[in-house]
Amino acid sequence: MSRITLPILFLSFFLTPYAYSQHTVIMKDGSKKTGELKSLSGPTMMMLTNGKPVDIAVSDVRTIHFFEEGAKAATPAASNRREFKNGFDQVEYVMEGRTMTKFPKIGLSTKDTGVVVVDVTIDKYGNVISAEAGAPGSKTTDDKYLFVKAQAACQQTKFNNDATAPLSTKGQIFVIF
Repeated sequence: MSRITLPILFLSFFLTPYAYSQHTVIMKDGSKKTGELKSLSGPTMMMLTNGKPVDIAVSDVRTIHFFEEGAKAATPAASNRREFKNGFDQVEYVMEGRTMTKFPKIGLSTKDTGVVVVDVTIDKYGNVISAEAGAPGSKTTDDKYLFVKAQAACQQTKFNNDATAPLSTKGQIFVIF
């Protein structure tokens, strides 16, 4: 063996136990089996549970989860909110993978207060295709006037241009009066 092959073989021997997938198989009777799914051939599948091979009939399986149950999930979109403040008006937005380049102009302030949540759809060039005010989470003292004002402002908003983005991306803009 060459000098390079031996260390790579030695290193792969020690890393192999740590490079496995965790699967959860839920049976039709409601029981769960956790381990590493090794093979699926014909009517049976072989799974390593606690290092021991177990054959399971596919007809007895309801669901296979290809992740570790109880593992930390992805961060929810609400924590990806970005904030912009202009005078007395404040705007926050959630748009996965995009950045706001032209912020909404709210116009003259009003004595009405609250938060208007606007569902926004943009194209891959960052232009707003549609804006619909009054999404869940909206709380205002004068719904009609603030909804119209927020929707009009959000329709003029612009996001960054991304040629690799999908044709349309959905997000939300939170206009705080």
